[in-house]
Amino acid sequence: MPLESPYVVSGSSKPPTSPDPVNVDSSESTARQAVIRESRRSLFKSWASGIVVLVVFLGGWWLAWRTEIVNPLFISSPIEVVRALGVLLSTSETWSDIWATLMASILALVVGSVLGVLTGILFAASPAIRRGLNPYLALINGIPRPALAPIFTLWFGLGATPKVIVGASLVYFVLLLNTLAGMTSISADIITLARSLGMSRMQLFRLVQFPGSLPSIIAGLRLVAVYSFLGVVVSEIVASYTGLGQLLVQYTNQLDTAWPFVVVAIMSTMAVLLDTAVRLLQRRGRRGMTYRREWLRPPLQGHCVGCRMEAS
Repeated sequence: MPLESPYVVSGSSKPPTSPDPVNVDSSESTARQAVIRESRRSLFKSWASGIVVLVVFLGGWWLAWRTEIVNPLFISSPIEVVRALGVLLSTSETWSDIWATLMASILALVVGSVLGVLTGILFAASPAIRRGLNPYLALINGIPRPALAPIFTLWFGLGATPKVIVGASLVYFVLLLNTLAGMTSISADIITLARSLGMSRMQLFRLVQFPGSLPSIIAGLRLVAVYSFLGVVVSEIVASYTGLGQLLVQYTNQLDTAWPFVVVAIMSTMAVLLDTAVRLLQRRGRRGMTYRREWLRPPLQGHCVGCRMEAS
């Protein structure tokens, strides 16, 4: 009796054929092109919507000035603001004020971030210290920063120090809470498992707790970048001899509305640039950062250098 072919399916004795590599490559190329087209379409919509909003805003502004819906004493035309911007940016004093505000904002961001992260780590490591200092920190955080600016100016003078302290105080509490939330949100099962593998306290912090808090820290950086700038500007408005804040007060007292609008436009541009820089930093950080389970994978597989693992 002749053996039947194992490939007989529905009366066919031909073996099944494998997919054509050419067709597979063509399908992948088509899918890739579709993704590229969709991303370009999304980018175009984003730019188009931004331009439309800007045109509508400028048009409404010009109509409000032209028809005198708003008293011309309190509003200038967009053309006058553009002219004033050109004049203001042509002076070295303006660039000195921009530089003073920018440097104070960056310094406040760095100082507040470092202190906030370190305090968050300390509070996560010692609940007793956290419970003892929490009331005082809540009291300090509840004080309006403009109320502190004159006191800091009295203590440290009209230089950059009061501005940096006010800006750093806003940054500090945000990153403290974000760091603490990130480190305390790690599952107790993961902590127990890591300790059962013989991790020391430093290894537990380095391989589990701190990597687990990085998403919260990075998420807070974008918010505090603008906060540091706002704190510095508020301090300059209260008391300072350099910076965009005092420049805004100077032009506002002159009752020439075009110039304050220019200073506000410069401030807005700087805030957007700071936000963009931090967002790019976030993207690079996320690309180089793995998820918590990726940080835990080496010790779970028995490759944790220095872990005191008992032989089974």
